Amino acid sequence: MDEKNTENYNKLIGTRVKMTRITKHISQTALAKEIGVTQTHLSNIENGRAGLTIPNLIKLHQILECPISSFFVDIEGEKEADN
Repeated sequence: MDEKNTENYNKLIGTRVKMTRITKHISQTALAKEIGVTQTHLSNIENGRAGLTIPNLIKLHQILECPISSFFVDIEGEKEADN
C-alpha cells in the first residue's frame, strides 16, 4: 500500500468517525477524553491527518456503539472512485 492510499483511507475512516460522533451528539472533546487522546489528535484523526490505532478503533466502536466494520464499509470502492 502506498502513502497516497494510506492518506485516502485515513480521510475516509476519519470522516466516518466524525459523522458517527456527530450523529451520537458527542463533542470532540468528550470523545477524545473517553478514548484517551487529546482533542487535537482526535481532530487530526477525523480530518485524515492521523491514522487510528487498533486499540483506539476498538474504543471508538465501544463508545460510539457502532460496529467496527461501519468505519470500513465500501472503502475499496471509495478508493477506486478516487483514482
